[in-house]
Amino acid sequence: MFIMKNIWKFAPEDGKERGLLTLLVLHFLEKKPQSGYELLKEIDETTDSTWVPNKGTLYPLLKSLEQEGLIQVKEVGKRSKITFELTEDGRQMLSTLKGKKEEAETRVTFFKKLHREVFGEENFSFINFMMDVRFYVEDLPEEKKPAAIKILQTAFDEIKNL
Repeated sequence: MFIMKNIWKFAPEDGKERGLLTLLVLHFLEKKPQSGYELLKEIDETTDSTWVPNKGTLYPLLKSLEQEGLIQVKEVGKRSKITFELTEDGRQMLSTLKGKKEEAETRVTFFKKLHREVFGEENFSFINFMMDVRFYVEDLPEEKKPAAIKILQTAFDEIKNL
């Protein structure tokens, strides 16, 4: 049985509990070095402005991640703009957290179940339905995935003809 203490936190077996913001910061810094301001902009764009942490949350987190050796200052630019980059330890931590995919999917499923309970099935969104389909297909045995994709492609072709 899966028991959640906090819906958006993840913990490596031997490490400190990490929140969703830490996961995002490490993920975005893996793509390219960025400043705190640039990270806030990227989170804003990624979430379509539905969730943006405030500076008072992000900057202390960046300092903490730097002290832990997961990120480091790449350069200090004009007006003291600090650009951070991922360290090798940061890459390993990100890999560990990404390895929690099944746990993350369990949490999303749990959250969707609560959403359906509170707001009703009629308010369950199309995006949630598509996520369910995606997770289900991803969990199929490899030999069954081509058939599932073919079914989905046929359904998509029919929808385009509506």
